[in-house]
Amino acid sequence: MPRGGATPLAALLWTAAAYAAFQLLINLLALRGTAPDLVSLGAAEALAYTAVMLLVLYRHDRSSSLRAALGLRPTHPGLGLVGVGLGASLKLPVESLTLVVERFFPTDDAQLVARAALYRTETLPDVARLLVVSCLMAPLIEELFFRGALFGRLIKAGVLGAVLTTGIAFVLVHSDPRHWPALLLVTAVLSYLRVIGGSLLPCLGLHVAFNAAGVLALVSGAASPTRSMQVSWGWLGASWLASGVLLGLALRLAERQPAVQARAEDQA
Repeated sequence: MPRGGATPLAALLWTAAAYAAFQLLINLLALRGTAPDLVSLGAAEALAYTAVMLLVLYRHDRSSSLRAALGLRPTHPGLGLVGVGLGASLKLPVESLTLVVERFFPTDDAQLVARAALYRTETLPDVARLLVVSCLMAPLIEELFFRGALFGRLIKAGVLGAVLTTGIAFVLVHSDPRHWPALLLVTAVLSYLRVIGGSLLPCLGLHVAFNAAGVLALVSGAASPTRSMQVSWGWLGASWLASGVLLGLALRLAERQPAVQARAEDQA
């Protein structure tokens, strides 16, 4: 096995361990007699996935610096901006996929009540908590784990295996199958940026911007915890077009020297 390498099976087992640790912490929080709030859930996710991420690096890549092992290397700066743009432009296509699934498999009332309790935006502290957890903590932890620690180990053996394994793992840890079609689209674009940029930074830009667009929709009233955004055909077509243009631009930027060098370091 090459230095820093890991197998797809090992990556899936590491993911299962992180998810199990997360669920254990949630159950421990539930012993208090009240449902865990957004902040405690975010803290539980951060603790579980960070602990397992460090174990992954200890087991598979002790020689690299933490920055290099997690893919936090410089790439073409334009790719970071493209990532942010894609995070915003993908929101409507993703919402449209979720709406289609919800028509066939509607969410039950109990789940809607629980979702409404978590994603409240009535007060400024509610919005602040939502921003910190959804737009900072969750994107950072998930990207560092999946497209940082796991992807960085798997790419040593091949790009396709790294893309498929981390993509499947990322989708499956989101426990509601209604969201899986939308998440497949998101993870495909994240993997695309990770491969052509040789860096985790564009992925972080996309993930943060995507979640921020969701928070903006909640705060503005365009959506609610119990109601997805209603997407017009015109805006949906424009969003798909913008996403396509940005993906093409990303491919052009990937030909520039900073991105070429980043890819070489990523696969070394």
